[in-house]
Amino acid sequence: MDEGSVSPTSGTGRTSLFSNSLFSSSPSPSGRRASSSSSHYGSPSSEKSTSRGAGLFQQTSMALQSFAIESVLAASSAPPRLPVAQNKEPLSLPTTTKNFRGFVQKSGPMFWFQDGVEATLMWQDTSWTLMWMAIWAVVSIYPWLLLLAPSTILSVILVMTHRARYQDNMTHNIVRMEVPKSPASKSRPSVEKVPTPSPAEVLAYSTTFPTSTGEGVVQPPLTPNPPHEGTVKYYENLRDIQNMMRMIIDGYDLLAPTVPYLNWSSYSRSLHILQLSLLTTVLMFFVAPYVPYRLVLLIGGEGAFILTHPWTKPAIEGLMKRVDSSREGRKIMRIAKEGGHKLREWIEQDRLDDYVVERGYRNVEMFENERYLPAKRAASSSGVVGGWSGHNLQMGERRPWTKGPDGWSSDDVDVLPGSKIDISRQVAMQLEPGWEWVPGDDWRIDWGGSWSAVGVDNQGYVYTDASWQKPASYPYGHGNGVPDYPPSIFDVEGHADDNAQVDEDDAESEARSTLPPLSAGVVDHDPKMKCETRRRRWLRRAVRTAA
Repeated sequence: MDEGSVSPTSGTGRTSLFSNSLFSSSPSPSGRRASSSSSHYGSPSSEKSTSRGAGLFQQTSMALQSFAIESVLAASSAPPRLPVAQNKEPLSLPTTTKNFRGFVQKSGPMFWFQDGVEATLMWQDTSWTLMWMAIWAVVSIYPWLLLLAPSTILSVILVMTHRARYQDNMTHNIVRMEVPKSPASKSRPSVEKVPTPSPAEVLAYSTTFPTSTGEGVVQPPLTPNPPHEGTVKYYENLRDIQNMMRMIIDGYDLLAPTVPYLNWSSYSRSLHILQLSLLTTVLMFFVAPYVPYRLVLLIGGEGAFILTHPWTKPAIEGLMKRVDSSREGRKIMRIAKEGGHKLREWIEQDRLDDYVVERGYRNVEMFENERYLPAKRAASSSGVVGGWSGHNLQMGERRPWTKGPDGWSSDDVDVLPGSKIDISRQVAMQLEPGWEWVPGDDWRIDWGGSWSAVGVDNQGYVYTDASWQKPASYPYGHGNGVPDYPPSIFDVEGHADDNAQVDEDDAESEARSTLPPLSAGVVDHDPKMKCETRRRRWLRRAVRTAA
């Protein structure tokens, strides 16, 4: 049997997980296939013929697969990526199998280093992490110490390999050496009862007998020993490779949304990014000489350790809950949200073509309405889903999409149960004569929430009770660290005046709702109160038609 399919722990031969795949197609050191290892069963001639037939069949199938893959690549009209591509080895299934097996066997040091970095950043050993924080602080203050890193790493490797080969026999000699003791140490136990010498004793021994350390019992030197196929370490490397592929996929998905900003799918947006990058380059040319790099390295490195501390995330979450539950914190968050909304609106308006601004434009609004239904109750009903959904709206109340916050809509859109409710179903609604949609502009969420005196949440929703009253910018009564009651008129004191001022300033551009803002009322803070409905506003620009 192939040695790769034998478990070192059990002591008995067992079939590898890949024994029936391409990974077990390589011959064993004895020159025979794994299938021919039990040659003492049956006649030798029949076993040899069977082994030869199986080997010939595998070789033929692999050759045909390789030929098919090479034919597909040769028929492709895509040009080579680089001139050196013609010097690369062509795609072959046996080569891929061989290289993958070797990569699994020899990727252990890479994952060992990765685990060490993650363990350090995750504070699995506090003293170890604190040591590296101190090292980084010294290096950030004296960056020239980085030149010592290669020789330091080499010295550490030599010391570790020396300790692995030569056992320590200094301790036994040190504890038996007659070292002068101080009066304070006379009350300690005898030398034979102390298993580990003190640093003072080690120093005294090294200065008294500088050449008598000895080498101890000599062990075999450390040599590379990749794990064989079928061992536990082999499957650990295979598991790490699987997780590494997942990390690459997640990283790709994280960066993929930035592609539309860089591929000129929107000319004005990509042009603004190019202008901003050029301006930043010019500014950094003059600012870079005055940047305190040592301070930046110190704060950045130590901040990475602090952010990954187990106490940091709960502390930040508790602080955010405290900010959300206090009126001052909500006011600060509202100001920051309105500032971000105004910046986003300014960027969106700057993207508009000149003829849109010259003719004049306005925002057409649509409201998305949803109702909450518990999962258990939804399971016993037909046509509804658990949680927030427009399918849970009751008969006779507002539609999933309406033209006003009061639920009025001139377009009755029937949505079948289970189908997705999308605002794209409303893009065909008719505009007034003399207006048309701005080309390239789509429906967008009103993140600012100026139509509501209580504000909106991070998704643009305003939460209300079962009768669409008592609004709040948070789902009260649902837990998750938010208040269990809607805000009263005193909780949003001054907010209505700010919205009125905003509406007055934007009246000329007709960018706000035609209805008065959704105001809060005086409510009794009933702990049993729970929001059951919510709504948010969508906007889309319409421009006057050419005369």
